[in-house]
Amino acid sequence: MAEPAGKLDINRVLDNTFGVIARHPVIYLGLSFLIIGIPNALLQTAQGNFTTGAGGFNVSTSYSSQGFGFIALMLLSILLQATLIVATLNDLGGKPLSLADCFAKALKKLLPLIGLGILMALGIGFGLILLVAPGIILYLMWIVATPVMMAEDLGVIDSLKRSAELTSGSKRLIFVLLIIFFVLAMVFGLFVAFVGSLSTILLAIITLISNTITGALQGAGVASIYVDLRTAKEGTDTSALAEIFA
Repeated sequence: MAEPAGKLDINRVLDNTFGVIARHPVIYLGLSFLIIGIPNALLQTAQGNFTTGAGGFNVSTSYSSQGFGFIALMLLSILLQATLIVATLNDLGGKPLSLADCFAKALKKLLPLIGLGILMALGIGFGLILLVAPGIILYLMWIVATPVMMAEDLGVIDSLKRSAELTSGSKRLIFVLLIIFFVLAMVFGLFVAFVGSLSTILLAIITLISNTITGALQGAGVASIYVDLRTAKEGTDTSALAEIFA
């Protein structure tokens, strides 16, 4: 049983994040390719613009369009993240994965998830406008609000409070973890820029791959952080988390 005052284990989070994707590449990469990769690439093609979309856990930062396309991609991003969160909790809990079941559970929570996303965006955005630091702190506090909502069946406000409770004492470690992903994204971004200078077609292909990988990492990453925080702070067994979706 873990100590209640335990903190995030970065190595364990990385192992779980990449482990679940490696064990189920068709689900994680395939679903991300269909839901995020292709739609985002089509939108970027229509704009005549290609970007990597490699922004750590925040896939939606790559969407620069306005109107219906933006809204549609945001909804798809929310569904993808929620679906992969359910899949990750099941996998780490030792349960077999059913893509249809994971998607159905995500779809059932779509409206609360949208409300959660809007409130988070407003709070973090306002914090960034003020002094930058408050926005970053809020992002670190609320990073596991989505898996909290999915796993613990809480409302929007309670999910934010619960996320703040779980991340208390581990925000610096979470920040370090995000820096690691940011550095990886930057390195890959430089590679994309180099490829783009050689061929627009190659750039489009690499961008599609980048968006797909980022989408998979987003869902698996935040769920792995949530599981590790629950394990470290409360000694919660991963199998108990998976039983929520039984």
